[in-house]
Amino acid sequence: MTRLLAHPALHLALFVVIALTLSSCVSPPPRPSSIMAETRVDRMRELWPGLQAPATIRYDQHLIPFIEVTDESDAPYTLGLVHAHLRLTQMDLFRRVSRGRLAESAGPIAAPIDEAIRAFDLDRAVPEMARQLPPDTRAWIERYVEGVNDYRRTLATTPADFDTLGFSLDEEWTVEDVLAFGRLACVDVNWGRWLALIPLRDQKGYDDFAARLWAFADDGVPSYGPETPTDLDVLMQSGRTGSNAFVVDGRNSATGSAIVASDPHLGLPQPNIWCVVAYRTPTKSVAGLTMPGLPFVVVGRNEHIAWTGTNMQASSSVLYRLPPDWQPVSTRTEPIGVRLWFDQTAEIRESAFGPVVSDAQLLKRLGDGDFALAWRGHRPSDEASAFLRASHATNWDEFRAAFTTFATGGQNILFGDTEGNIGQLMAIEAFPSAARASRESPVAPIARYRLDNPVAQADLPVAFNPEVGFLASSNNVPLRFTEPLVAQGNANDRLVRIQSVLADITSERLVTTDDLRELQRDVFSAASLETAQTIVTAASRAGIDPQSSPILLNTLRWDGHYTEDSVGAASYQRLLDTAIEHLYTDRYSSAIIRTMRSGAYVHDFVREDIERAASLDAIGTIVDLASIDYDPSQTWGDLHRLNIAHPLANVPVIGSRYTFDNLPSPGTTTTIHKAAHSVTADRHQVTFGANARLICDMSSPDANTVVLLGGQDGQIGSPHLLDQIALWRRGDMIPLPLTRDGQIARTVRSVELVPASKAAP
Repeated sequence: MTRLLAHPALHLALFVVIALTLSSCVSPPPRPSSIMAETRVDRMRELWPGLQAPATIRYDQHLIPFIEVTDESDAPYTLGLVHAHLRLTQMDLFRRVSRGRLAESAGPIAAPIDEAIRAFDLDRAVPEMARQLPPDTRAWIERYVEGVNDYRRTLATTPADFDTLGFSLDEEWTVEDVLAFGRLACVDVNWGRWLALIPLRDQKGYDDFAARLWAFADDGVPSYGPETPTDLDVLMQSGRTGSNAFVVDGRNSATGSAIVASDPHLGLPQPNIWCVVAYRTPTKSVAGLTMPGLPFVVVGRNEHIAWTGTNMQASSSVLYRLPPDWQPVSTRTEPIGVRLWFDQTAEIRESAFGPVVSDAQLLKRLGDGDFALAWRGHRPSDEASAFLRASHATNWDEFRAAFTTFATGGQNILFGDTEGNIGQLMAIEAFPSAARASRESPVAPIARYRLDNPVAQADLPVAFNPEVGFLASSNNVPLRFTEPLVAQGNANDRLVRIQSVLADITSERLVTTDDLRELQRDVFSAASLETAQTIVTAASRAGIDPQSSPILLNTLRWDGHYTEDSVGAASYQRLLDTAIEHLYTDRYSSAIIRTMRSGAYVHDFVREDIERAASLDAIGTIVDLASIDYDPSQTWGDLHRLNIAHPLANVPVIGSRYTFDNLPSPGTTTTIHKAAHSVTADRHQVTFGANARLICDMSSPDANTVVLLGGQDGQIGSPHLLDQIALWRRGDMIPLPLTRDGQIARTVRSVELVPASKAAP
């Protein structure tokens, strides 16, 4: 967005949009807690035309809904009502992103982004996917969108952010909208890496940088299986994005049943991306984390099993460099609506290998020539049925079978049940050709790189009740494979830390849910501590007494934990920042250095180079430069900040109205409690990280706890927009019972839902 703002041609358009918006379209958002909780609950007291039988929604003190229906088909319908009630604006924003329709809200500044999304053709397979849905899945999604639309029809007024974004209630949700949002969730992480790395290839030092990057990635630790590669010719790569998931079996848990811990990491806007929901029908009970717009519990539990997962970062696409003499097979014209400005069109050519993504202006940074994308997501698959059936499974075999239809957006899926069993599977249709192409992209469209001959999910190895007694995943490779790991893979810190802590506990005693709650909040980074010690040791070897240097002394005393009050973490960050600038300015281009600063292996780069004898001459300069204006009382929390804000906070002029708070934050890019950022000695913001926690003890259907970074309600002005932040920061969690009695005990308000057909005359 910053680059787009630099285009002079857009300045006039932006000025006009802002002026018109401020004068006629924007009213100030409601003040914090200006809307009463009772008012929010009362909003659900309607006669609902799609409801088949009376139902009840009970709310706890944090507005977590416990849905109870008496007709099975009312479960997805009521889930649709609840999602629309709590997250109306967020749902429509997700819908527009997945369809490349941001400019309809944001004006001309977003038109190039829409053009790029249309070029990737995210929703290409959606019409055919909708036609191929199994009857039970189609019925479930249809009832969900019926609930969403019935809620929208009852609204006389809409939320402030809904109006500011220019959304309309006239456009109803469809099954295709749900599937398109699902495709957005399946985007291949390679796309971002291509855009980051391919433009660097002609820059100073790239070959050296890339060779070291791949070497660090190849040292990744697997979740399960042997340390040596298998002969399975597929790739499950790791990446810098994050989530943690771990399960402990009944032999090693204090309760004798499995314990399942979920710690997803995503973007950090408010409202939270996740929404906690529980639903009960005459035959099933499910509770956990949902994404508004998707009618499933993505991470959660039922009476028999619990499940969690992390993004596998798998290669499901190939970027082709087309030959100079290629000929398009067709051209599609994409109309792009632009708010308060002239509408536009985008012309995207189609090659024999996929859409020509370089036809989009933002994607021309891939280089000269034409580039086409082949992506598994361009073909129909059925991730919806996988999640729906998995959430209603009763054992490992049923659970594993549920994911046989899962093809793209690969996930490491972990499992635990009431009998104490645990397991892990790879939800992906794996492509050796994509693995081969990953590091070389873009590649020639030859047979070696064709997106064909996949390995089905059912044929991939799984883990079930391993001898060690636990399983963990942190976006790492599940197994080692003969194809090399690629791109900017995930550092080992999180996974190794989880495995080592669990191993230490299980060697001495049984694991409790309190242990897992504390593990989710762990902020120790072995890579950071090792590099900090390397810097101090090198300074000593260079003749600098750490006791005489405040920055070295604070770094020497540091224990590797990124707590808010740590002066050692702040001191190390300053030394690291200075080392990067001093060691690499003459070696790498500024763009490569920026990439290194935000990557998972920045500590490894610096540690290796400081350890080299030739770098001893540089260490004195690094310490001297880092000591300039050094404040020995500065803490990590002074530097590392968490902005609590709505997406509209990024809009010029009006953004301050949508910024709610700015807080010190523990953690860093490589800690279990992930709080990602680019390395800098200046005050900076967390860009990505932990945003929800869920723990399910399978010994009891009510032994579940959850907390969000934010709150349940997306309505600005609601007391439940941000009411869980204090809990989050303290490490407290909220009970999430599954039984009717447990939910009644947590209820502070309830609504009896009445079918319109049964209303009193």
